[in-house]
Amino acid sequence: MGLDVGLDVPNIRKIEFRVTKVCIMANRMIPRLLQAPAVALLLVWMIVPLSMTIFFSLIRYVLNSANRPEWTTPSLSNWRGLGNFQYVLENDDFWVAIANSLMIVCSILVLTVILGLAIAVLINRSFPGRGIVRVLLISPFFVMPAVNAVLWINMILDPVLGLQGIAVGALNTMVDGLRDFPVLGHFFSLWPQLEPISFRAAQTSAYAVIMMVTWQWTPFAVLIFMTSLQSEDESQKEAAILDGASPWSQFINLTVPHLARAIAIVVMIQSIFHLSLYAEIEIVSRGNGNTNLPYLIGEFASNNIGAASATGLFAVLLANIVAIFLLRMIGKSLMD
Repeated sequence: MGLDVGLDVPNIRKIEFRVTKVCIMANRMIPRLLQAPAVALLLVWMIVPLSMTIFFSLIRYVLNSANRPEWTTPSLSNWRGLGNFQYVLENDDFWVAIANSLMIVCSILVLTVILGLAIAVLINRSFPGRGIVRVLLISPFFVMPAVNAVLWINMILDPVLGLQGIAVGALNTMVDGLRDFPVLGHFFSLWPQLEPISFRAAQTSAYAVIMMVTWQWTPFAVLIFMTSLQSEDESQKEAAILDGASPWSQFINLTVPHLARAIAIVVMIQSIFHLSLYAEIEIVSRGNGNTNLPYLIGEFASNNIGAASATGLFAVLLANIVAIFLLRMIGKSLMD
């Protein structure tokens, strides 16, 4: 005679379903609980500085104010509202900094993508010493930005002691010697005397920053493009060669579309880093002629913390606009 516990098959199935549901919920909760400390720390790491920046941007906070000493401490009694934002927007240096930031970033992106594509395609072929060449090409990326700026502005671009000054002087000396030739002397007598360029001047300092950052970040683009080229379909190239396609046609119609995702990734990552350039600008000319948003924030932060915080929020807004544009471009590239 069996023991009747009052449980039928439908009730047993309901209990099994509930137990299974509890187990699934527990399995989902355990990873979330393990991730919670890291997520909380990350939120604190982001929210606290952002909250302080927003608070400082809404008050009068000046480090050195003899007339109004109460402004030297962050307090709600120094409330200014949107006054700091209005002050920044009415400052001509702010718009110059935005123009310089976009000009420097766009120039670096164009140069690094073009040079990176050319170098990656060249060294993708087999030749003796290719491994050594790859290592040498990638090495500039590991140079510290400050060291990179010091080397370029003093040893390469200096109009007197740098390679530029030496090269210009040697070229002028060679032209002076050629002026004594009987046939070609008249032609070289019309050659003007070249003068080295001072890249610390306001008119040319931005070009110095573009050159040195391009030199440092081109290896990054080369590395990404080389990795992507390893997966290129060689059968398509062979078919194009059989059809009589020129090397340039193969590059435009096969290689470039294949590298579309890699180009989008390079552009996005470099944009994020180049929008925060500071060391190169400080070392080259202390912002003379090439002040960007990070450098302008540093100038404001030396005394006017409220204006610096407002400018920082504008910089965050600009970075987010650029990021949204680039993410859409990458998303379109991934969907194609």
